Amino acid sequence: MLVMDLLEDLGSFVRAVRDQRADRRAGVDLAGEELGRQRRLVEALHPPRMQLRVAEVIEETASARTLRFERTDGPLPPFRPGAYVNLFVELEGVRTSRPYSISSAPGEAWLDITVREKQAGFVSPHLVRGVAVGDRFESTGPLGHFRHEPLIHGERLVLLAGGCGITPFMSLVRDQRRRGWPLQVTLLYGSRTADDVIFGEELRAIAAEADRLTLVEVLSEADDAWTGAHGLLDARRIGAEVGDLDGRTFFVCGPAPMMDLCREALAELGVPEHRVVEELHGPPDDVRRQDGWPDDVGPGATFAVTVGDRTFEAPADEPLMNSLERHGLVLPAECRSGECSACRARLLSGRVFAPPQARVRWSDLAGGRIHPCASYPVSDVELRLQ
Repeated sequence: MLVMDLLEDLGSFVRAVRDQRADRRAGVDLAGEELGRQRRLVEALHPPRMQLRVAEVIEETASARTLRFERTDGPLPPFRPGAYVNLFVELEGVRTSRPYSISSAPGEAWLDITVREKQAGFVSPHLVRGVAVGDRFESTGPLGHFRHEPLIHGERLVLLAGGCGITPFMSLVRDQRRRGWPLQVTLLYGSRTADDVIFGEELRAIAAEADRLTLVEVLSEADDAWTGAHGLLDARRIGAEVGDLDGRTFFVCGPAPMMDLCREALAELGVPEHRVVEELHGPPDDVRRQDGWPDDVGPGATFAVTVGDRTFEAPADEPLMNSLERHGLVLPAECRSGECSACRARLLSGRVFAPPQARVRWSDLAGGRIHPCASYPVSDVELRLQ
């Protein structure tokens, strides 16, 4: 009912904008009050910021936790499975943010994000080890385009998940269970070991009761006690588990090496590109292994970054945004994967490297702009922010 009410309010907002323009042409402004009311309702549908409180911390594995939030400044807005929020944190005097997929289903009274501790990470160790019930955070509203579009993707989905890439799919599975499974879903979930499987028990229980969900767990480093599938999500595994690929849409989410492997596998199997939907999960763990990395930029290299009258050294193998934030230069951020363009800046001089999977807009490239969240300095550079 909330969604229908908000959609009706959105229609009223559009009509109020139209009426206000007509009034202004006539020399009056009778729609201003109504427009302001409807604008507030639109912001309730798409809040730019949300204030969150940790209501529960759920241990998923030894290295992964789910943070269950309640919103303290209003109701949770509607969203679709696959959405993410950008969570703002301040650590060691550095204001930064990280995007996390929502793992809870739409319509719940809470919002879950599930975080796996990243080795040598900056934010994830704090979220996994240092957060307690009652802690407060700020986030964006739900964002993103990694979602099922019925008219485009059809009803037969194959979900390819690796590691913590299961989180947006968990939102979809939970939502499908609540809605009675209008979709036919095959979920191939790759992990290293049995101890690394996030949501394992819940997924198995749902699959046992749902005829329209097929769950295949694949371990790359399984021990002798594991009786399920071994290996990687390569062409052989996908072809064997999915069978008839015709008419299916593939959603892929996981770490960069897994994404690369699945992309190659689907191309080998003849899946057309328009039937593959990918979700980027932040920068690569080791950018120096990416295709195109300059041979002359070795481990430990640093370069001078100049912004206005400030100059500082930045590691070559770390996104420019991280170095900017450490020096108090905080840019707008949403995806931190090179896709949304919220952080774009103008490159005045020097060279940067962008991983192949970073989706920097053509218009930005043509205008000499870069996305610092997915740009790495490979020479001394000068930037103009925003």
